[in-house]
Amino acid sequence: MQRLLIFLLLVSTVGFGQSGKTAAALTTSLLSGQDSAVHLFEQALTYIQRNPFKKDISWDSLIANARGQLSDATSARDAHVVINQCLQQVQGAHSFVMPARHAALYQNDTARLQRAPALHELMGPLSASLEDGNIGYIEVPRISTTDKAICARIADSLQSLIGDLAARGATRWIVDLRRNNGGNCWPMVAGMGPLLGDATCGYFVRKGKATAFKYEDGAAKLGGSFMCQVTNPITLHDDQRQQIIVLTGPKTSSSGEILALAFRGMPQVRLMGEPTAGLTTGNTTYDLFDGSTLVMSICQEADRHGTICEGKIVPHDIVRQDPVYKDEDLVKAHAIMWLQIQ
Repeated sequence: MQRLLIFLLLVSTVGFGQSGKTAAALTTSLLSGQDSAVHLFEQALTYIQRNPFKKDISWDSLIANARGQLSDATSARDAHVVINQCLQQVQGAHSFVMPARHAALYQNDTARLQRAPALHELMGPLSASLEDGNIGYIEVPRISTTDKAICARIADSLQSLIGDLAARGATRWIVDLRRNNGGNCWPMVAGMGPLLGDATCGYFVRKGKATAFKYEDGAAKLGGSFMCQVTNPITLHDDQRQQIIVLTGPKTSSSGEILALAFRGMPQVRLMGEPTAGLTTGNTTYDLFDGSTLVMSICQEADRHGTICEGKIVPHDIVRQDPVYKDEDLVKAHAIMWLQIQ
């Protein structure tokens, strides 16, 4: 079953219905050992051939080699390695098999998990502070869940932090994405809306067709669809967001890169730090019978000016952390100093 359109961007989340779960459980019970691995590969292969992201693929050679590797398989899990190798050849680094446990966690499937996930499993570090009297600093976390209530709560928290810093006098900002390795971009966009402003933030481009995503009236939207809505939207005046520095690094990836692109091109925004990971493609997902999820790239990403991003996002100012001063955040210090002299 496919979850259309963007996985790590999350356009929607359609899990198995009851009949799907029953069918999956039945298939699993009927297959074991090598048969289950072969069945899983053939299921994944159908989806991979439907969505090739690279051209000039020698399908006969790829399939023959993969099937040969499965001759010694003992479980469905053995097929994951083979499928991932195929994805690297056909799709690239942003495509992979998400194991069943991680898929259940991402979908907040408490029935499969047999527990409610802890918040730290669903998001990365979130911090905020007021620097030098009028510089608001916010670290935006990865968000690894599709649960609408949790996503809205995180977006609300981000906006609340922005509102609190603005009330304390922040007029210039540092948005730290250096540890944001992706997940669900929509609560990130909704949460950072007061700094992004009501506007088109970027585009997803597939086969020459561009679909805009935007922040508007407290909501992150894709085309005409509401992806994440905050409870009490906060609005900043222009004089409350005079300059914005976005910090990036090699761990900034996937949806973290989408948020960086959302800021790129704004007149008062400057990117600073190191180039990002380069996972700048939009993904779609398919549920596999063993409970794992197939994640595949299907489109490119563009900034608010329509400029397509090819690979890594290179910041305006390259600033690297000196390992000699590992206890001091030199990149953040550089951003604060830059804002102080403006």
